[in-house]
Amino acid sequence: MQHTIPRLTGLLALGLFALACQERGESAREAGATPIPPAQAASSQALDDALLLASAKIALPPDGTTATDLPDPNSRGAKLLVTYCVGCHALSPPSMHSATDWPRVVRRMWLRMDRLPERYGIRVPEVGERRVLLDYLNEHALQVSGGTLPEGMGRDAFSTVCSRCHALPDPYVHSSEDWAAVFMRMERNMERQNVSQPTREETTGILTYLQSLPSR
Repeated sequence: MQHTIPRLTGLLALGLFALACQERGESAREAGATPIPPAQAASSQALDDALLLASAKIALPPDGTTATDLPDPNSRGAKLLVTYCVGCHALSPPSMHSATDWPRVVRRMWLRMDRLPERYGIRVPEVGERRVLLDYLNEHALQVSGGTLPEGMGRDAFSTVCSRCHALPDPYVHSSEDWAAVFMRMERNMERQNVSQPTREETTGILTYLQSLPSR
């Protein structure tokens, strides 16, 4: 289902933004602002639309996660995640955000879902389901770094690059043997989400830094 349902979240949210811009433009005309020539207005609107569509493709969850990949996949929280969160984009693993970030993220998603026209057929979770879903996401959320990062070569690159998509992960959460595979997976995700990727020097520095730290 996640491959056949259109990825609507970013586009429709940005559509609401475009509608708000249109309403502000109408208010400006009513206030006596100088009218924009039709040709110029059409060109400007086309550029705005192109910019909105390009923005909508940035940082969407990458394809690849399936229901069986989720932690505790038979739990009610995991099933609710699959039921509701693939209506607009690919399935997001709980580790995509930290427990600090998930409440803000899901609130934004629920506001968008509540405002979508019924013709799109997007299912909206009830209040009780939202609580279960948020508890599940928080329980299995990304483990983040606490306090000051330990000194080491590559620390600045790690801090800068690895916070582009989510809260800074705990540098002790994986062993030195596992970090290379984890980092390669994150690079693929950044490519799929159209997020700028690290340079070769940054990659080397980040892996050197993470592999120098003991796992917990």
